[in-house]
Amino acid sequence: MVVKDATVTEQTIVDAIVNDVMEQRIGPGTRLSEKSLCERFDIKRMYVRRALLTLANKGIVELKANKGARIRKPTFQQAVILFETRRSIESIIIQNVVTQRSDADIDKLNAHMRLEEEAFVNNDRNELIRLSGEFHLLIASFQNNHLLAGFMQTLVTESSLITAMYGQHSFSNCPPSEHRALVEAIKNQHQKAALDLMSAHLNHIEADLAISHGKSLELVSMDVNK
Repeated sequence: MVVKDATVTEQTIVDAIVNDVMEQRIGPGTRLSEKSLCERFDIKRMYVRRALLTLANKGIVELKANKGARIRKPTFQQAVILFETRRSIESIIIQNVVTQRSDADIDKLNAHMRLEEEAFVNNDRNELIRLSGEFHLLIASFQNNHLLAGFMQTLVTESSLITAMYGQHSFSNCPPSEHRALVEAIKNQHQKAALDLMSAHLNHIEADLAISHGKSLELVSMDVNK
């Protein structure tokens, strides 16, 4: 049955595609067939087109005349800029969180860490990728600057595209152990330690990508038919 609420319908598609990108279930260059999306969500084509336009405005999808929609392929330069931006933004977020975090926030982080560590032990790559991105979003939610918190969603989604395109390792470049150390620093309100740990963590993620030499691994694009 076709959902009649266009707003809800379009947002459902947007959220699903963003989640697919964050979990690296679909990678840069993947074609998004309007017909397949209509079938997947059981909705009219006009709503799919609006959702794709929203995704294009978010920088996740590229729309080209007579070629349809594809997940965007970040360039080498964009990958470098992303990590420069993340280092700046997440440093501000960490400073805010260390002074503003509550005991309830620490409980949420510890609960999240248990999920990450379980996924790591179970070798559940997709789940760990999703949880790793959510960890950074969760930290951002513990400070009062809503603009930074909103911007982090864009940065984390972009990071997923870049990791899919330039990643060298097959499992995880965002190990739970690094997150756990950061949680402890935030819990103890050790601002310098937290800043140093976040900086080292982002440097580790960047170092695991083949961007230092401007190279990317060949990613086989595929049509989304499910």
